[in-house]
Amino acid sequence: MMPILSRTFYLFSAIHSFLLGLLPIFIPVILWDKGLTINEIATFVALSGVGFLLALVMWDRLRASSNWRVIIALSFILQMLLVGLLIADAQWLLLSVGALINGAAGCFYWSTQRILFQSITSNKNSGNTFGNFQIVVVICLKLGILLGSFLLDGDYSNTLIFISFSASLVGFYSLNKLLSNSRNLLSIIQPPAFSMTDVLAFKDNYRSKSVFMVDGLFLFLESYFWVLTIYMLTKESLSTLGVVIVALSLLLAVIFFVIKQVIDNTNAQRLFFISILGYALAWFLRGELSFQDNPLILYGGMLLIAFLSSLFRLAFNKRFYDIASVERPIYYILCKSYYSQFMIVVFFALIALFVPLTEQPLQQLQQLYYLSIPLVFVYFVYQKKSTALIKTPT
Repeated sequence: MMPILSRTFYLFSAIHSFLLGLLPIFIPVILWDKGLTINEIATFVALSGVGFLLALVMWDRLRASSNWRVIIALSFILQMLLVGLLIADAQWLLLSVGALINGAAGCFYWSTQRILFQSITSNKNSGNTFGNFQIVVVICLKLGILLGSFLLDGDYSNTLIFISFSASLVGFYSLNKLLSNSRNLLSIIQPPAFSMTDVLAFKDNYRSKSVFMVDGLFLFLESYFWVLTIYMLTKESLSTLGVVIVALSLLLAVIFFVIKQVIDNTNAQRLFFISILGYALAWFLRGELSFQDNPLILYGGMLLIAFLSSLFRLAFNKRFYDIASVERPIYYILCKSYYSQFMIVVFFALIALFVPLTEQPLQQLQQLYYLSIPLVFVYFVYQKKSTALIKTPT
């Protein structure tokens, strides 16, 4: 039988992936349909980063005391609050409190997921485990997306809230039942909560800090602005957007099924470098597709972008969790969140301030994609240096 820790990880990931697909994945579309500009959506993302950082301080203290029931409960409570605010027609509330709650919900979901994932992997199976994880996520995510896009397109707001809240309650009940069979979810003793001094002192021999500082930008460009671009290119049809995302997800499932066993036996350095070049190409293609009308080129390009992006994420996450496993994993993962989220606040605040308001939205997004390409090459530094030693708090 699968250990309780593994069952908790996969169940937590599956339920939250369904909830993510049901509504939060459509956040940029919802904001756009409510009349927000690209600059205002960037402001929403920046404030979400602030919410994430504030919540991370609380999450870390709950983690240090091994209070996993409260952590999991808050992940669902924050999710329900976010859904309620997204459905409500109050733009000012969504751009303030809603953005902060969005960040807090993301913190309790992603931080918990990363710690659980790291706890069930080693450097010999991280690629395979991440592949399995992606297959689980894709199945649950696409179910949520299909249902969510149908309900949003048909304006069935009450039904959407009911399903989301019910799934959250069922998820918490199921996970709480699992946790009741375990005295301590993680076998390792939890280190104390980390201070800002500890976080600022982070330095290792893999140049991780530089990579952490750019990674959040790309994650949010993909999950917000690229989703919004697809929505615009599909004539702003939620049902079409849902079908396109699901079709891309199916492709990703096939990719991960084919290569999840291979990646652990492949030259990791070569694969990582090739995937970085492919990722840079993916951002160039995003810019090129911004004004493409030919359906064959448009959807073929989207499939190629999905492949290149997913290959990079698989290679990057393998390297990230392999490094985390030989360093202090919890400290390493938390520092990743602190640095990534802080730079999300900085990057998207700059976007909100300096993206020209006079240009068409697709042109604004196209310029952002082109400008982001040089930052992709920062990932090349994510390798071991021979001189520096890791510094972690004692």
